[in-house]
Amino acid sequence: MKHLFESFFPDRTFESIYACEAGLLKESGIRGVILDIDNTLVSPNAPADERACRYVASLKEAGIGCFILSNNSEKRAGSFARDVGCGFLAKARKPKKDGFLAAMERMGTKPSETVAIGDQLITDVLGAHRAGIAVWWVKPLDPAHEQPLVRVERLLEKPIFASYWKQAAKNS
Repeated sequence: MKHLFESFFPDRTFESIYACEAGLLKESGIRGVILDIDNTLVSPNAPADERACRYVASLKEAGIGCFILSNNSEKRAGSFARDVGCGFLAKARKPKKDGFLAAMERMGTKPSETVAIGDQLITDVLGAHRAGIAVWWVKPLDPAHEQPLVRVERLLEKPIFASYWKQAAKNS
């Protein structure tokens, strides 16, 4: 029986995006990565830092395509994407699937060889699943500095995560 919250359940979870290394992605058959910005690669509204730039560079060196998919403004997403050196789509309206499909088209990847990595169940996980893409959830880097709407979403995520961890415990 399908679980009520299953569309919100990530395929894998990590303490940080920086644990989602190029070797692990390649071993998983991944050729393209769709990345969130805030609380995934950097703290909310922070500029691209050296660590984020090194991370994207490591993926590109491994032959893995990278694409920033963000609900942020053109200015925010565009400057960040230029700084880390990858394509982007701003105002993506996640969890709609259109942005995820556009990102795959721009990278030239299929859903089976693409993964989305983000910190929110309602936007990143649900949106990726709607597009038929695996999604790796990462623990938010700096939840104390989130926008008010994101804080509300975090409250909505609590029962979903409780169900996810309960289901994960049953399956292990």
